[in-house]
Amino acid sequence: MSINADPYGLPEGGTTTTGQLVLTVAQSGSDNGLKCFETLVKVVCNAVDKPTELRRGADGADQVDAVPACAMLLRRLGFKDIGDRYSLQMTGLRSGEVARLQVALNDLPHCSDLVIRLAPVIEALGLHWKKPDGTSTFMPGPTYRERHDLPHGEGSRGYWNGSAERPGNNPPDLPAPAEDEEDADLQEALRLSMIES
Repeated sequence: MSINADPYGLPEGGTTTTGQLVLTVAQSGSDNGLKCFETLVKVVCNAVDKPTELRRGADGADQVDAVPACAMLLRRLGFKDIGDRYSLQMTGLRSGEVARLQVALNDLPHCSDLVIRLAPVIEALGLHWKKPDGTSTFMPGPTYRERHDLPHGEGSRGYWNGSAERPGNNPPDLPAPAEDEEDADLQEALRLSMIES
C-alpha cells in the first residue's frame, strides 16, 4: 500500500502543507532554520532509537517554540506540547509525515545531511522509496548535492524522477497503515496544530 508523501499536497481541511512549513522554518533566522531542522530530526531519531526513554530538553523545546512553524511540524510528526516539553503521543510517530518531512528537507541545499540521518527512521517505520530501476532505498531521491552531478533532467526534485509512483499526482511506493488510519492521523495532527495558535 502506498501513502501520499508529497510535502506540498494540501490535505482536506488543511491550511498549510508540510513543505510550506519547512520553507517557513528555512526562512527564519540567520542559519536558514538549520538548528530547528536539526532539533526535529534529533527528536524523531530519538523516538525511534529509544522510544521509552524520557527526555527533558528545555533548550530543544524553547528552540521549537521560538519558531511556530517548527512547533507545528513537531505536532504533525506525532508529538504533543505538555508545557515544559514535547511528548510522543500514544499513537507514535506518523510515518507519512516523517516521509513528507524527508522529501521537503531534501529540496533544501543545506539539509542533505539531515535527509541521510532520517533514512534509518524511514527503515524502522517499515517504509521505503522505489528507485526508477525498481530497487528500494530509504532516501526519497538523490540529495540536493548529488542532483548537481546527475545528467540534466534527472532527479531535479527531492524524489526519484523515474519512479512509477512519486509525490505529486502519483504517490511514492511507501507501505503504510490503512488509508483511513493515515487520514485520521493527519486530521488529528491538523487539529493539534490549530490548537497551539
